[in-house]
Amino acid sequence: MDSNGLPVSIVIGSANEHDSSRFIDVMKNLDMYLDDDSIEQIVAVYADKGYDAKYIREYLKNRNIMDCIPKRNYKTNTNETSDKINYNKTRYVVERFFAWLKCGFHRTRIRYERLAENYLGLIHIASFLMYCRVLR
Repeated sequence: MDSNGLPVSIVIGSANEHDSSRFIDVMKNLDMYLDDDSIEQIVAVYADKGYDAKYIREYLKNRNIMDCIPKRNYKTNTNETSDKINYNKTRYVVERFFAWLKCGFHRTRIRYERLAENYLGLIHIASFLMYCRVLR
């Protein structure tokens, strides 16, 4: 997602796998859509607690990208309030995209399509229409 809540890279997977297993695929998919200068401008990645995995943090660290992923157990975090405030200020952008997707494009709410390519096509059309609304 960019700062406006518009998607930059979309990857779909099967329903029985966790979203975090596709995280690296999404990051690698950015190379197809962004030029090198834009990729170098990525300074932070925001995600929810479900993405709190060692391999994700190492992947981001190796690319000099700050991870703003809350720990699953906040009790071990010493800067709980400041981290939580920063997280909540930017996390709404991701949630807004999913709200747009579910409210404005009812066909994507439940996956009725049998083929993944058809469903991904619907998501791409919805994303295109979101871009048209925002960039007017």
